[in-house]
Amino acid sequence: MKLNHDLVGTLGGIRRGIEKETLRTTKRGTLAQTPHPKSLGAALTHPFITTDFAEAQLELITPAFTDKLKMFEHLASLHHFVATELPQGETLWAGSLPPVLPNDDDITIAQYGTSNAAQMKMKYRRGLANRYGKRMQTISGIHYNFSFPEVFWQQLHAHENSEQTLSDFISEKYFHMIRNVIRHGWIIPFLFGASPAVDKSYVLGREHHLEAMGDDTLYLPWATSLRLSNLGYTNSEQSNYPLNYDSKMAYLKGVSDLLAMTSDKYRHLDASQQLNASVLQLENELYSSVRPKVVSAELRPLDAMCQHGVEYVELRTVDNNPYLPLGINDMQSHFLDVFLTHCAVSSSPSLTPQEFAIIQQRVEQVATQGRKPDVLLPTLEGEQRLADMGQTLLASMKEVAALFDTAFNTQAYSLSVSLERQKFADTSLTPSAMLLADMRATGLGYRALVQRLSDGHMLTHTAHSVSDDTRAELQQWVAKSLRDQETLERADDVPFDAFLRRKTAMTCDC
Repeated sequence: MKLNHDLVGTLGGIRRGIEKETLRTTKRGTLAQTPHPKSLGAALTHPFITTDFAEAQLELITPAFTDKLKMFEHLASLHHFVATELPQGETLWAGSLPPVLPNDDDITIAQYGTSNAAQMKMKYRRGLANRYGKRMQTISGIHYNFSFPEVFWQQLHAHENSEQTLSDFISEKYFHMIRNVIRHGWIIPFLFGASPAVDKSYVLGREHHLEAMGDDTLYLPWATSLRLSNLGYTNSEQSNYPLNYDSKMAYLKGVSDLLAMTSDKYRHLDASQQLNASVLQLENELYSSVRPKVVSAELRPLDAMCQHGVEYVELRTVDNNPYLPLGINDMQSHFLDVFLTHCAVSSSPSLTPQEFAIIQQRVEQVATQGRKPDVLLPTLEGEQRLADMGQTLLASMKEVAALFDTAFNTQAYSLSVSLERQKFADTSLTPSAMLLADMRATGLGYRALVQRLSDGHMLTHTAHSVSDDTRAELQQWVAKSLRDQETLERADDVPFDAFLRRKTAMTCDC
């Protein structure tokens, strides 16, 4: 697939959104023990300020924007509002890997109220805690949501004389993109990984091969993203069942099977401690670098995708950059736009089980040893130098970057690719290298350095200028979310078990 002139004219309609997870912490770099502030609204029903796994784990969500400046302004406004409403002495943690963690009993799962919907969310999280441990679930990151405008697909559909319905055509092309994101996704932790070290409390009771730095920090000298390593946010059970990304229906069949398949590993857990004993309790439990997504308030995700197709993709491998107040900036977003579009227009053969296994090895190698001089990565053709693979990939992205420059009347997209190419020649430019260098230069451990960076960002957040109208709108969302939660709690008219059966019933014939 090629981006012809007509398609380039549609790139201005690309929609992007950001979901950023971040922990509430104390000034001592420990996990906050306070409940989700009521002044932020109801986590169950607020569309922009909610919680992820833990009660102290915020998730800040932007809508999808065509205007990137508005997206970042919305994200900055959310940070400002949250920072000014936190309990005295609390901070937003700037790192992806957690601060000092207490005993598991003191890591409270997110609380959502008394409604059936709330009970379902909390029981699901109890299942996560029992399956993977609470510590792993406190890892935070950024999800980058991306979609092409419908006019882009309409023109491409006509250009290719496709006989598919437009919905099926769009889904096919998004899975084309997803296969390449999986194939080339190792580049994200190399370029943007920012979690080479962790507080020693994270690995309490676990075997590991990390090295000590000072009294409280563990690290790997060449790591880029421990978050994406086997010590991070992973699921060994799911890795036994690689999904088929050849088509929407093949993917849905794979996910459906995992939702229905009882896991020998989880069948021993009491029914009160998880939603069910399947490999996946819900679709959300699927651990993957990228997900096809569809928006639906009524249907469960599997059925919604079956009926409506793929609407956007969610890139899940971006670490919070502790040097950036928002964890991500516009230049990184420019690069991600080019990367995702390149994945959409490049050749994308099927992913075989053999290639899947190689990709898993490759990501682990990059996550744990990506900055090692002359490090080799496994490929279908044998081992190749990471630097050579990276330079080749980014060179092939230059054409797409130039088309984005044309579409947006800028040179920023090409510049973003050029800046990232420099990291292959000089790995000290990567955020993972910068973090370790600063720890050595200052003598500070992970918790102390990230606390210092977090404190600085809190000053930025509180000083951020937000209009009276924006603040009033955010306060209105708080009030509405609290009302909506109360409405849900009053409206429950069936027992929880019946509610759960209805919400988890699948109608998709896949």
